[in-house]
Amino acid sequence: MNTPSQTLRVVFTFSALACSVVLMLFVRGRAEWTDAFWLQLAAASVALCAAGCYVAFRNGGLRLEAVPLGRFILVFLRQLAIVYIASGVAVTAIALAVIYAITRSGPNALALAVLAGLWLSLWLAPGIASITTWRRLRGAGAGERQPRA
Repeated sequence: MNTPSQTLRVVFTFSALACSVVLMLFVRGRAEWTDAFWLQLAAASVALCAAGCYVAFRNGGLRLEAVPLGRFILVFLRQLAIVYIASGVAVTAIALAVIYAITRSGPNALALAVLAGLWLSLWLAPGIASITTWRRLRGAGAGERQPRA
């Protein structure tokens, strides 16, 4: 059984939408939470997500063809774990630097940074893992091993 061809596109879209909502809340989060705010947040998030999807999907991007389901699952889960760990470390380091510069409290900054790194990476990692999985599997067909790019 082969993997459905649009699987990575669906995963990427949901990840991009979640990340765009988080970004819009970060940018506009201090505004008064009225109905207009939520409509603007939704519109901006969808527009940002659509732009990201357009870039990722053009010229057949993130579309799988004839990739066995077992191979897809193994590659995607491996990429997801690697990307989650890497993005978690990167986001934690950036958050630690920013929060420590503001609060000058090491323990509080570290706690908030670890929480931010672990939480934000949950939304970011599936989208990036979709891209890295597609790069590894594109053209793989019936389980043929492709050289690393």
